[in-house]
Amino acid sequence: MAASLRTFIVANPTSGAGSVEREWEVIERHLKNTLTEYDVAFTTGSGHASLLTREALRAGWEMVVAVGGDGTLNEVVNGFFEVPEPREHYRLQSEGWLDCLHAKPQAINPDAVVGVIPMGTGGDFRRTIGLMGGWREAIDALKGTQTRCIDVGQTGFIDHDGKIATRYYINIAGGGLSGAVDDLVNKSSKRFGGTVSFASAALRAFSRWSNPEIELRLDDMEEIRQRVTTFVAANGQYFGGGMWIAPGASLSDGQLQLVMLGNLSKLEAIPTLAKVYSGRHLDDEKVWRKQTRHLSVRCLERGAHVLLDVDGEQPGRLPASFHVHPGSILLKT
Repeated sequence: MAASLRTFIVANPTSGAGSVEREWEVIERHLKNTLTEYDVAFTTGSGHASLLTREALRAGWEMVVAVGGDGTLNEVVNGFFEVPEPREHYRLQSEGWLDCLHAKPQAINPDAVVGVIPMGTGGDFRRTIGLMGGWREAIDALKGTQTRCIDVGQTGFIDHDGKIATRYYINIAGGGLSGAVDDLVNKSSKRFGGTVSFASAALRAFSRWSNPEIELRLDDMEEIRQRVTTFVAANGQYFGGGMWIAPGASLSDGQLQLVMLGNLSKLEAIPTLAKVYSGRHLDDEKVWRKQTRHLSVRCLERGAHVLLDVDGEQPGRLPASFHVHPGSILLKT
């Protein structure tokens, strides 16, 4: 057996409509045949994966592997860092901007490695890193000690209690229609898989959707005001259960790719959203993208709540700030 990093497995038994729990006996046999030393803990609710990750890293484990969906991976990534104090990172201005104070994440162990065994509903991060062969291929990729250094995004926002909050993300964050879709997906059954679940939620959210007017500030230099269908500040390339929203986005260029679907009418939005699966939406005259390291977004409509999408989770609403921490985590390859 090839040498491997001392590995702590954080598994979400409910991921993939319960497939992690159903298949665990077979999964663990493969783990035993692949890793030289490992331990496992199962999550029991929201936030538990972050807590387990921090405990594992403080106990000296070299690699923490997320078994589950993009939400589980997001929690594990957040567990690689000390819990950030939102008011040390952001300040809410009277004009409605959430200003970023550019505090740096505090890694619990800068040499620790994150691994992924994707078994969730959407599975969007695995598309960016090319891990499409199922959990057996993902476990095989945990062999050895080869890693790559990648960027981590961070977003500040207003949570559901009306307070400033923040979290790190590894794949994609954004808002608008995508946030409304996440809200519906996470409140409904995912037993039919990622593409069907997200497409069904998108249709329901779209039927009641009205494009909000927002203002975006890029790198504190350029300001853009318009109505939007959705926008993303992308570290990875895919979201929404297979939508190729940000072709060419890189995990290691120190930049976020801003992609905005503008003020599309319902008749315009249907074919444009269909094109997102192949990346052809970028040819639309109402869709554009730019590179940025820092993005601030506020809603210009009084009383409107523009919901956010952070690695497939729906933690809050605008105003929000998005920025990137270059080379902040090691990914097992």
